[in-house]
Amino acid sequence: MDDNDLGKLKRSKLYVGSKNWVEEFFSEQQHSKSPEKLLDKIRLLLMNYLQLDNVSFLFGTGASLHLGTTSIRNFPIAIENALKEDDEELYALFVHLIKQHQNSENVQREENEPFEIKVPLEKLLDYLLALQFVQEHSRDVIKGFNYNYIGEEKYIEITTERIEALIVKIKTELFKLCDLDSLESRPPDDQSREEMYANGKYTYHNSFIKSLLQRPLNLRRANIFTTNYDLAFENSFDELGIYYTNGFSGFHKRTFKPEVYEYDLYYPGNTTEGKVRRIERMIKYYKLHGSISWVREDNSAQNQYGLVERHIDWIRSNLSAAGDIIIYPTAHKKGYSLDFPYSELFRQFAAVITQPQSVLFCVGYSFFDEHINDIIYQALSIPSFTLIIVDYNGTENEMIKRLLELDDPRVIILSGPYLGDFKLFSKKIMPNFHEMEYREKVATTLKKLYSDTKESEVEDDARATNW
Repeated sequence: MDDNDLGKLKRSKLYVGSKNWVEEFFSEQQHSKSPEKLLDKIRLLLMNYLQLDNVSFLFGTGASLHLGTTSIRNFPIAIENALKEDDEELYALFVHLIKQHQNSENVQREENEPFEIKVPLEKLLDYLLALQFVQEHSRDVIKGFNYNYIGEEKYIEITTERIEALIVKIKTELFKLCDLDSLESRPPDDQSREEMYANGKYTYHNSFIKSLLQRPLNLRRANIFTTNYDLAFENSFDELGIYYTNGFSGFHKRTFKPEVYEYDLYYPGNTTEGKVRRIERMIKYYKLHGSISWVREDNSAQNQYGLVERHIDWIRSNLSAAGDIIIYPTAHKKGYSLDFPYSELFRQFAAVITQPQSVLFCVGYSFFDEHINDIIYQALSIPSFTLIIVDYNGTENEMIKRLLELDDPRVIILSGPYLGDFKLFSKKIMPNFHEMEYREKVATTLKKLYSDTKESEVEDDARATNW
């Protein structure tokens, strides 16, 4: 470990309950210990949880920022600029509705650059959909407004068509921000830049998946949930040749059929004995907030749920159909029943993480989705459930801080520039099962050879997993 990584590690935290392992390790009593021993202890801890039968990961925006995408916690400045440049009247409508949503005479923005509007993109879309519904079903037309354009007073009528045009424009620009192959990567440092240049854009996702698939074959399939719209994991699955179940079935036309989550893949083994073997390289994959490759179409006998998965090149060539791209939760997702397919996806999420002996890793997820949080809190009522949070900002996030204050050893938090960074987590923290098993064998051999050596010294030198 070089000095740069060591500095990042010392600024990181690992809480098990309220106990900070990093702080304890770098105390005066542990000053002479190698930091690799701390990392080995963390890997061993994670490996124990990864060997549970029910293992799930929930990924948020923090796992994709280095690929060039952006956070939608606030309204992205890139989408606002596109509205401003492309259509003066549509932008005026946008500003007017933002003020209405914020209940403010002026648009409220973040204080620091890039001065984004303080409205989560998904909540604005919820608002626009609700407004559109009212406009379509109300006898009273929503009043228009006047605005000043280069000294000239103009009046804009708020119509269903204009609201729809604004929704389509926002979704079109959001698609561009999530189309990773068309974006330049934004590695935050020279090390990650060199890593991505040498091993490909999705090298960190690839490392994570390869480590995850080393789990013992007798365990259930691992589950990956994500709130991201992008295709980072799909691209990584393709690069590695991984089979994944994402709720769609078919070849030329892939339609949503939730029952496929119950399917598995096997291939014939020794046919004379009638045995079959389970395909090893497979993951269950759930996109809780939809995807830039999902498109709504009319229901039919062949597509009962009216949802199709398209190739990304088709989407790029048909951006005029952006209004049909399923890339956001339905309106009133917290207050009312979720619309399909979100109702099914959230049901699957709740069913998976509330099973006995379950662990959920939240990686780069900021806990700003109330519905997801409710399900996680419900899972915490189960004594055998464990929540492991990997987040760069960690307890600077008020929601994560609240979880720390529970002082519950079932809540484990890795944060900071080393332990909370998805890139370093996937490359250096995720345990390598094969390597750990090898080191266990080495430790056993050394104990037999040096029976007169103190057991604690053998463990420090051979396994390096405890202090």
